[in-house]
Amino acid sequence: MSVRVKCPHCKGKAVITNSNDLAKEITDVFYKELYVQCMAKDGCGARSVFGMEFKHYVNPPQRDVISMARKILEQQEQLNIKGV
Repeated sequence: MSVRVKCPHCKGKAVITNSNDLAKEITDVFYKELYVQCMAKDGCGARSVFGMEFKHYVNPPQRDVISMARKILEQQEQLNIKGV
């Protein structure tokens, strides 16, 4: 994953210097604190903490889509067998 971060103070280029995985013990949850330092040429030098989380898929992983399609087809076949 590639992330570009801007300094919240001067909007200059910033880099992630460290991170903490706050949800490492929780299955299927992604939340990290990102420690960021401004690298702007004007010497801002601000340091800040950003939060990064996973919210939802725009497109789910392909294998999940295929699995969902198979379940739908199986349900449809069962309905056809029962004469519905």
